[in-house]
Formats: sequence, C-alpha cells, structure tokens
Amino acid sequence: MFNKNELKRLVEKESKDFYTLNHINRCFNYLELIKEKEFDEEIVDAGILLHFIGFSQSTKFNQDLIQTSLNLAKKFLSQAGFPAEKQGSVLYCIEESGLKGKPKSIESILVHDVNLLDEISSIGLVKESVLFNQKKISLKQFLGELKTKSILFNQAFFSVKAKKEAEKGISLFVSFVESLENNLK
Repeated sequence: MFNKNELKRLVEKESKDFYTLNHINRCFNYLELIKEKEFDEEIVDAGILLHFIGFSQSTKFNQDLIQTSLNLAKKFLSQAGFPAEKQGSVLYCIEESGLKGKPKSIESILVHDVNLLDEISSIGLVKESVLFNQKKISLKQFLGELKTKSILFNQAFFSVKAKKEAEKGISLFVSFVESLENNLK
C-alpha cells in the first residue's frame, strides 16, 4: 500500500542541498495555481516529489539530473509501496519535467509546468547563479546558457494557466539576462 509520508521521508533524507525541498514545496504551491482538469493526484504528487530528487547527486558528480532522478525514483517508489501499475506514469512525468520536455498526459504536463514556473522565478535565478559558480564556466558561457533558456521558456509551457502564470517570470528571466549582457559589455 502506498504511503505518501514514507515517500516524503525518503525524499527529505536524500535532499541534502540548498534547493530541492524548497523547490518541491514551491512546485506544490504552483500546482494549486494551475490545476484545472481532473488528474491522478498520486501520480502528480509522486512526480513533484521525485522529479528533482537527483539534484544533489547530479550536481556533485556532474551527472544528468533527469537520469539521476529517474534512478532514485524507481527505488523510492518501490520502497514507499507506490502502485506498480502507476510507476511508469510517474517516471514519464520525471522524464518530461525538464525545459525540453514534451509532456503528453495531464499529469506530466502539470509536473513539467510547475517545475518550469519555479525555474523562471527569482529563486530559480539564484539557483542558476549558484550552479554557475559550481560549474566553473566563464561568465560569457553562463550568459549563453541563460540566453538559450530564455528563448526556450517562451514555448515551454503546456497548460493554459501555466502559460498565463509564466508571463511575469519569463519577463523577469529575460530582464536578468539582458541586464547581465549589458554589464558584460
């Protein structure tokens, strides 16, 4: 039998970084803003809890975040007694949760969009800045990455409410990129 509290406990134990747990909480807050259709709450809750679970490990060992999160999610879903017939749907939500994701199910769209809404927030920009320092790349390379993201964000959202909610965040992100570019001239 699925125990959501056990899944939360596993996520909290794994999340030893400055960002993951707060990101997950903000994603649940965004979910309240954008949900509009019926969806499988267990799948969305597990997808939100697990989509970023690999952040600490992927950052520390320079691994792919989504693949690391998928590997950990498989283990945690089983440990928490998550229904076997729904595990594939949760993993699909994780696979499609990134900026280049193309989610198809309502559950994967919700997980994808709440993740990206947080990415374009001021907290998301702080995370990008911290990661820039850890990556040891030049400021120009960092600017290039942010410019690419700012272009992709314009087409990244799938739900109507998330698109509307994203307008302000995209504007903030683009303004930050433009300001950084002007400062580097």
